Amino acid sequence: MGQKKVQPKGVKCLSFQQPYATMIATGIKTVECRSRKIKTPIKDLVVCASKTAKIFPKMDGLVYGCAIGMVDVVDCVPFTRKHLKAAMMSYMPEGDSNAWILENPRLIVPRPVKATASFFYTDFTPEVIGPGFEAYAQHMLPLAYDSGIPEFTAVMMDCLFNDPAEFWEILDL
Repeated sequence: MGQKKVQPKGVKCLSFQQPYATMIATGIKTVECRSRKIKTPIKDLVVCASKTAKIFPKMDGLVYGCAIGMVDVVDCVPFTRKHLKAAMMSYMPEGDSNAWILENPRLIVPRPVKATASFFYTDFTPEVIGPGFEAYAQHMLPLAYDSGIPEFTAVMMDCLFNDPAEFWEILDL
């Protein structure tokens, strides 16, 4: 007799490096480039901000080590040049990659998580908060990284809520 597959408990989560996690949760980044092909759709994937900063140095105004949003992964297709801008990338990845098409971004009340490199599950129920700067300021900024230079946080908030195209300059994409 075959073994029964155990259904994981909780909500499905995935960790992303900052600032990409916040860009996904706020709807700025609508394509995720991954080598892994996945079955879609994935509804209500919890977006977690990695605790470590490996791609970029820690950035003011961004939360690290917490679940911060949810998104629906509606499709997984081969990554092509047409996906670059939506993925916030300026060059094609090496090797075969997949474009995860993201829709319905939502911020949630941040919750600390112990993430893994792959999908993982948590046992909390995400609480969606309103979109926009006010909700972000109330729920995220108290937990956000702060270098002590207020201008840095102001620039990040301007990118997130007023001029997302400015990320291209800040990140040198």
